[in-house]
Amino acid sequence: MPNNSNLLSKEKTQKQNRIWVRIASVCNNNCIFCLDSNAHDWTFSDEEEIKKNIKDWFKEGFNNRVIISWWEASINPKFSDYISYAKEVWYNRVQTITNWIMFASEDFCKKVFNAWLEEVTFSMHWHNETLHDYLVGTPGTFKKSLKWLLYIKKHFPNIIINIDIVVNKININYLPDIVKFYMKLGIYEFDILQIIPFGRWFHENRQKLFYKLEDYSNKLSETWKLSKIKWMYMWTNRFPAEAFENFEDLIQDPRKIKSEVMWEWRHHFEPFILSNWNEKQECFPAACDSCFLKQYCNDFIDNQKKKIIDDKQKYFILKWEEFPSNVYEKYGKNKEDFIGFLKNIDKPILNLPKCLGWTWIYETYNDIMEEKSIEDYTEKYINDLYRKKSLRCAECKYNDKCEWIHINFIRSYWFNILNPINNNG
Repeated sequence: MPNNSNLLSKEKTQKQNRIWVRIASVCNNNCIFCLDSNAHDWTFSDEEEIKKNIKDWFKEGFNNRVIISWWEASINPKFSDYISYAKEVWYNRVQTITNWIMFASEDFCKKVFNAWLEEVTFSMHWHNETLHDYLVGTPGTFKKSLKWLLYIKKHFPNIIINIDIVVNKININYLPDIVKFYMKLGIYEFDILQIIPFGRWFHENRQKLFYKLEDYSNKLSETWKLSKIKWMYMWTNRFPAEAFENFEDLIQDPRKIKSEVMWEWRHHFEPFILSNWNEKQECFPAACDSCFLKQYCNDFIDNQKKKIIDDKQKYFILKWEEFPSNVYEKYGKNKEDFIGFLKNIDKPILNLPKCLGWTWIYETYNDIMEEKSIEDYTEKYINDLYRKKSLRCAECKYNDKCEWIHINFIRSYWFNILNPINNNG
């Protein structure tokens, strides 16, 4: 059973004003799974624009965190200057995500940590030299990385170190062992990232790297179990929610989709939205089955054809709440409270699966023609359409027609609130 306290603890971090600042379109690795390889143009972002973004995106009254990143930010010769500037603006924390190569130097480490870099996420995709170096396409990286990880832990003990791992067909069978290896070195925060179909991995290496989640569910479950260890902080990124049945506190915050489609991958999705889905992305449909944004695209297409409910006053609308704490406050602290709340509603309920009773009618969103923007659709998708069901629902006789339940009810009350209805039900 998922841990509510773990979910609520993560919520505190997710409520931060967290911004990502891109300072480089360059990388000194050659990862075979790189999703950004087409965008590497060996340039650095404009200094004035970077500082303007750091300053303008700071929010008074919030816990502010800036992640200075994108490809290999540490290559930028002004990397430490931007760290110092963020602290001058009074960001609570400055973080970077890196492949380690620039950190393999005592002088560099002293320079950036003295500039008040406080958290470093190191990308490590294996726990031995041969296959790690093969995945990152740079010989010698693993030994250097390990040496300097230990150096930083010893000489800069106040620096927060975490590890991110891109999961792919080559390393997934060893994923629990990789996490355990770094735990033995004193690392207790991990970001486990699902490979996604863009860049080099999709166009050059998909046969080597693509895998089906259902074929490796045992290894994923073995990894998710490690999140229950005391002091462990495990985050996941770009995995479909269905991968976390019995570990629902690991489901990614739904608002993360905004950064994917409105920032990082806007050039893919905006033409698709603005053309009313007539102009397909270059990835469509070849990449759909391996993309965690498949539902985002398909819901946009499907909801063009649906009728909007006219008289919503007749219904109680089961709407998303931004955080699980908001769900608990409104609907109750557990599954039983939630079911009891629903039973006391004296109106038909919208957005509820048939297995939970009542109307089995859903709000849809097909007015994109009136408000034609990627921001508008993305907000509406997250608020209204981002629904999920259990893998067990495949057994339900209503499975093909069911539109599921909003992701934040799954995160709050877990997949087991859903009870597939068999042919005798």
